[in-house]
Amino acid sequence: MESKRWYKLDNIGKLYSSLASNSTQNIFRFSAALKDNIDKFILQEALDLTIKSYPNFNVNLKKGIFWYFLEQSNKKFIVTEENLPICFKLYNNSNDFLYRVSYYKKRINFEVSHIISDGRGSVNFFQTLIINYLKIRYELKDINNYSCSYLQCSEDSFLKYYKKTNNKVNDHYSTNIYRYNSKKLINKTRFFELHMSVKEVLKLAHEYHTTLTTLIISILIYAMKDVMSEKELNDTIKIDVPVDLRQYFKSFSTRNYFCLIPVIYKFNNREDSIEDIIKEVSKQFKNNLTKENLSIKVNQMVSLEKNIICRITPLFIKNIVLKIVELYTRKLATSCVSNIGVIKFDDNISSYIENINILVATNSFQFTLCSFKDDLSIGISSKYKYNEIIKKFCTYFSKRNINVIINASEVE
Repeated sequence: MESKRWYKLDNIGKLYSSLASNSTQNIFRFSAALKDNIDKFILQEALDLTIKSYPNFNVNLKKGIFWYFLEQSNKKFIVTEENLPICFKLYNNSNDFLYRVSYYKKRINFEVSHIISDGRGSVNFFQTLIINYLKIRYELKDINNYSCSYLQCSEDSFLKYYKKTNNKVNDHYSTNIYRYNSKKLINKTRFFELHMSVKEVLKLAHEYHTTLTTLIISILIYAMKDVMSEKELNDTIKIDVPVDLRQYFKSFSTRNYFCLIPVIYKFNNREDSIEDIIKEVSKQFKNNLTKENLSIKVNQMVSLEKNIICRITPLFIKNIVLKIVELYTRKLATSCVSNIGVIKFDDNISSYIENINILVATNSFQFTLCSFKDDLSIGISSKYKYNEIIKKFCTYFSKRNINVIINASEVE
């Protein structure tokens, strides 16, 4: 009997694997709305082809003595019509797949656990799935795929670029972090899809002499100003921003390879303008987004994992400690804004796709951006009953004559 291939978890995967039993699991949901209704059997064929290119996705999470690990599954995932809530948990036991592919009418959904991949790494799988489906469905020829070699896809880039160092990046900010003071939903999450013109939003960004990501984060902070009480204005707003390290350190890995940088802002008073916020956010991005600083931050992350005490501590103790750490650090952020970036296809593939959207599971509220052709899609996940911040965020664009299309859903 052939032995199953197994994989060590990367630095981020080790954290999320210890949180896998949580009621809210860290899951990405990629969706593509196509021109025609989905053919279930062709989608299954497309998935089978895609898994051959990305076997490191077809895995189960197993327990070791000191760490979890991933084991290749010999089973085949069966595509189903969508019948579960958005970002419904993937992991219940060691026989579960850590991804899910479903469809509904014209939409293909791909959900994946953060244990095996991050947002940008999962895009490659998603693109290949959509390309394979459209190639088979419409008998398209000479279409470029986005697959990489097995070694490139499965590389642990955290370890590849790790260098032992005593240098540290000190993120100085108050622990008195602003948290949206709204009643939370019980066992429910609200999901919003925002769609705007990329050209119009970029035009607004250029008017402020800034980037699209900086603009979005700044408008989000600005939207909080009128929602915050006088006492809360003294709190520090902290937005976590995932940074794709592949653009700084050459990597084609589809595993996790990112780090978080904080964007910090504290209002002087209610008169702070959007220009004030953009200036400060731009300054922090300029200081933080250097190869040197990112290298130091990543080395700190890996050094903790390599610490001898951490390595020899039994898994059940690590699980307890990491869950406590996660509960504590969760309170140290106001929100999270992740820009997955531009998602491109060949022109003859793009003509069959209407839009693309990305959502994530959350314990508070979180923004995930991507763009496809002239469509900027902002997926917002919220655990709150009232969403005044999101309303004011959307209103900012509407007041500048940028049309905002909003789709909303609430799931248990």
